[in-house]
Amino acid sequence: MASDRPILTFDFDGVLCRPPFGLNFGNGKNKSREKQGHNNLLWRTELWRYAMRKPMPGAREGFLAFTGAYDCRVISARAEKARPFSERWFRRNFGMVPQMHLRPHWSETPAQFKARTVQELRPLGHFEDDPHTAEWLAEMIPAVFLVDWRRNRWLAGENIHRIRQLREAEPILATLAGERPTGPG
Repeated sequence: MASDRPILTFDFDGVLCRPPFGLNFGNGKNKSREKQGHNNLLWRTELWRYAMRKPMPGAREGFLAFTGAYDCRVISARAEKARPFSERWFRRNFGMVPQMHLRPHWSETPAQFKARTVQELRPLGHFEDDPHTAEWLAEMIPAVFLVDWRRNRWLAGENIHRIRQLREAEPILATLAGERPTGPG
């Protein structure tokens, strides 16, 4: 059943869940949109990489606050095989499990998977920490909220909004939601 609430999408790691040891590497510069994904160590260790990680500061409160007005979904480059671990993480840390779109295969890069999924869902906004992905998604949707990490500080754009915590997006989302058409024109 389709929701009448605007869709918001959230990346998982670096947005909702802290990265390992609180470190978020890679600046996202000079990545190719056409390059195929890799069956690398990160892909093969999906089932173990997420144990014992905590939510990002303000992530639980912000995400749960948005669920009242928006259809909140997770789009993550985590492997589909990590779904049971990801769902347990949400239950333990957020007290609920949102609809999750997880990457089915390593051959699609994280950014390609997110771009494809965002085109299907057409969210009002997406929360992201990877600058390469954020820049690409900003071409497709009204707003991308870039969680501020040192690695992504080089990125700026008209509909890219830098935030430290999720709730900082509330006024922008309220304005965008008010501007959206509510039915057939």
